[in-house]
Amino acid sequence: MLTVMFSSRNGGAVLGRTLASLAAARAPAGGWKLVAVDNGSTDATCDILQSYAGRLPLTLLAEPQSGKNRALNRALAHGDGDLFVFCDDDVVVGRDWLVRWRQVADERVPYDLFAGVTVPLWPYKPPLWILEETDLGIVFAANGRRQEGPCDALALFGTNMAIRARVFAGGLRFDPDIGPGSAPAYPMGSETELVRRLAALGHRSWFANGPQVKHIIRAHQMERSAILARGYRWGRGQAHMRVPHSYTPERLHRKNLLRSRLYPLLMQFYSHKEAWARQWEWAIDQGYEDGLRECRGLARQWLLDDGAPRIAQRFLATASRKGGQPRGTLEPEKPQTTG
Repeated sequence: MLTVMFSSRNGGAVLGRTLASLAAARAPAGGWKLVAVDNGSTDATCDILQSYAGRLPLTLLAEPQSGKNRALNRALAHGDGDLFVFCDDDVVVGRDWLVRWRQVADERVPYDLFAGVTVPLWPYKPPLWILEETDLGIVFAANGRRQEGPCDALALFGTNMAIRARVFAGGLRFDPDIGPGSAPAYPMGSETELVRRLAALGHRSWFANGPQVKHIIRAHQMERSAILARGYRWGRGQAHMRVPHSYTPERLHRKNLLRSRLYPLLMQFYSHKEAWARQWEWAIDQGYEDGLRECRGLARQWLLDDGAPRIAQRFLATASRKGGQPRGTLEPEKPQTTG
């Protein structure tokens, strides 16, 4: 038997498509169950989940305190069988998805961690700059097909991954302080932090092309501001997970300050590709520096009141102003300690 788990916080707009695809999926040998956690939703999420109670082997739980990892930890206590399969509330699974996961787990006994394929399900044909100039893995949680076989644990994405139940038997859990929560600029790394720990403990990972999901991309997620905000969150998560940066903290701080002063002037002279690459890297580095500051008990320096990083005027859809200056040209605040 295997258990599928996911959490949803205000996912009502797309949740029905996920549940419909799960209801249409073929049952694997040994059977399966679905554990879904309503993570403090204020929309129709709970009603939508309840409407599928007769069509799915559903256990519906509630975790009122926001946090994807906190919700998944609640789900783990209700898992049955030898394999836990994780997805998100905005994916469409293939009809053979469950069967494929069962097959992979049965055939690869020495492995405990399994990565499946995630491809984007676009709302419309994406512009070339998104396909060619963005990191689809970071921005849209897409990994695509690759050589099947042993892989780095970082190949596991929370949209489509499986972990043997025995891994959690000793009480190991997701870190509730990382990943999606109530704050818009949360540090990314919900499942990444977990699989990094598991890899360090010696658990082996396998990449499987058979189990595939389509990740539902919403139109607003394809806007430049949303993409840059995701870069900021990714950088912040890297710092929280103590992933080394190529710069020392002091050099990174100086570089971010220099960018904040020069990019408003220089961005207009770069080619589009170079300008976007520089802005993307800057968004990540702003998040990384703020993550470092948080780990040291200091206030974040780069995040604006609307939950966005500093963006050069060239990439602002509209000229948002704060204190009489375009948002992307603001001088960083003086460092301060949190109370």
